[in-house]
Amino acid sequence: MPELKLYTVADIREWLEYNHPTEGLSEQIIAPTRAWAIIHNPYIKDEDAIVAAIFEDGKLAAYTASFPDMLDGKRVWWASTLYCYPQFAGRGYGMIVVGSLMEAHEPEQTYDRWGAKETVEIFSHFGYHTIYTKRYHLSCKKINTASFKGKLAYALQTLKKHLHSWPKSSGANYTLQYTSYIDGEAYAFMQNHKGNDLWLRDQNMLNWILRYPFKQGCILNSKTSTECEFSSNAVRYVYNVLKVYVADTLVGVYLLRHKDSECAVMYLYYEEKYSKFVFDSVVDHVIAERVDIFTTDNRDLFSYVQHKLYFPKKTQEDVSFSVPAESVKLNTFSMQFADGDSFA
Repeated sequence: MPELKLYTVADIREWLEYNHPTEGLSEQIIAPTRAWAIIHNPYIKDEDAIVAAIFEDGKLAAYTASFPDMLDGKRVWWASTLYCYPQFAGRGYGMIVVGSLMEAHEPEQTYDRWGAKETVEIFSHFGYHTIYTKRYHLSCKKINTASFKGKLAYALQTLKKHLHSWPKSSGANYTLQYTSYIDGEAYAFMQNHKGNDLWLRDQNMLNWILRYPFKQGCILNSKTSTECEFSSNAVRYVYNVLKVYVADTLVGVYLLRHKDSECAVMYLYYEEKYSKFVFDSVVDHVIAERVDIFTTDNRDLFSYVQHKLYFPKKTQEDVSFSVPAESVKLNTFSMQFADGDSFA
């Protein structure tokens, strides 16, 4: 018989701090590093249920998790992960664990961002409306150098990389400040330049993510490979907050995420008349770090980097946003990275 279990923050804290064997809770569900981050969320309470799992005959079958955020002064929840073991697929367990956490968090609302197809379908079942925004990627192609044509393409790609490897993309007279947190000056700038973003995330929440970066990967118990990164102990991303100044005036703020030769602009705010300075600072960073994969949600920045640098492969993806149909008026708006697992 299937058995549903909900784990609260207090349960997870006891498991982490005292190595107390809470029923069924293990690294198979959540990595200690991820759990440690979530219990330090600035808006979490000990009684909050944050993990739901189903066991069948004592074996873990499916699980999901969520964590709180503060949007426009209201506490909401992000659906953070959903995984069902293949041998238990088709039994509705995903819908059960997601629904159980949504019910536990009522009347506070739950959102889902960048969900898999199955997750979007589950939220649709609960009456959610899903919209899609664009995410843009630039990357270097894998070139087969065995053929003459491949050697020629490789030489061209190498030459163009060298042509763009000089310090400073345009000689722009800006000053760049790297930090590891969002201070009052940066957040005030973000508030004044959020444009038509659906919301601006809370300063405490952003700094929580920067301080406790989630881990990327999909290693389960360090042996079994799955599509889920929630139980991963793989390598962390590295984050930076960058502040762009022109003549001692702050003109741009953005967050960068790094892993190996990958780079993503997570959030981007700038004074429109100084956009070239801000975009040039991104280009210069990409050059200095020898980035091979670049990602942004900002179409203007995507076009600018594409024009300035040689990235032969250009792709875009639709990123889902599932929300209770009555909770927002879906007029013209934009969204930046969002849920926190996008920081993962």
